[in-house]
Amino acid sequence: AVVSTQSTGNFLLADMAMRYELAKLGVWRSCADYDEGRRNTYYASIGKLYGGLAANKNASDAVQVFGGNGYNKEYPVEKLMRDAKIFQIYEGTDQIQKLIIGREHMTKWL
Repeated sequence: AVVSTQSTGNFLLADMAMRYELAKLGVWRSCADYDEGRRNTYYASIGKLYGGLAANKNASDAVQVFGGNGYNKEYPVEKLMRDAKIFQIYEGTDQIQKLIIGREHMTKWL
């Protein structure tokens, strides 16, 4: 049974929604900078890094929301769990994104 009817499930869903919206905001900020002709490297890397982390945590939480069925191939969250890992690898690993963010932060604020 889906756990979302319980308060713990609702807490998980709220956390998932928050991570999704925050990742989206990072990407949108990068797009806005790009549209305005500004360098968008900083926010692009933040969006990529946080988006990948959020996708993996949300996929893991989705499996938990579905309980034991979350590992069953009949439910789409099982595939999402496997597919989410690519977001941490594609377009640069987490460590590369952190290097870029650190470098850009130093040049932007120091």
